[in-house]
Amino acid sequence: SHKHITLDGRAKWALGIVTGNNQKFCKSEPIKGYLPIYKGSDITKNGLKETTTFITKEFTKLQQCAPLKLYQAKEKLIYKFISSKLCFYYDNQQKLFLNSANLLIPYDIGISMKQLSDLLNSEVINWLFQKIFSTHKVLRSDLEQLPIHTEYFKHYNEFSEETYLSYLQLEKIGKNNFKIKS
Repeated sequence: SHKHITLDGRAKWALGIVTGNNQKFCKSEPIKGYLPIYKGSDITKNGLKETTTFITKEFTKLQQCAPLKLYQAKEKLIYKFISSKLCFYYDNQQKLFLNSANLLIPYDIGISMKQLSDLLNSEVINWLFQKIFSTHKVLRSDLEQLPIHTEYFKHYNEFSEETYLSYLQLEKIGKNNFKIKS
């Protein structure tokens, strides 16, 4: 058993932007008065795909929008909402996202947002998420229960799957399983 925290009570959460009518408020090419916006399917563990969607700047016309300060936060984590696997993106460029992605802004967790993104994208945390929750939606309540091993970064400056498994005293067996090292 390794010391860990959870995100329960340690983050601000928000949904991506709900337009109410993507056909009306989103365009497939950059047009004056429109901003680039990303979809959940644009998020990969290695970054974002190039956006192919642009949204009106007139947010008051949209169905649902979190306070703009959350989307414009200096740093935030964006994650795919419709997915059976965790897929997080560290955003420090105030990017906008549609409601197929959600965001979280952690506080008082003792590690950087980039480090948190690395942990949540790790193979073992993904495996744990799939075994416990077995769902096609990444829910806040589920994310708030996952162990966040902040102490790992006191031993390792950079994240790697290999050192994380070593820290947890686990080894990978086959493609999708782990066991405790004996």
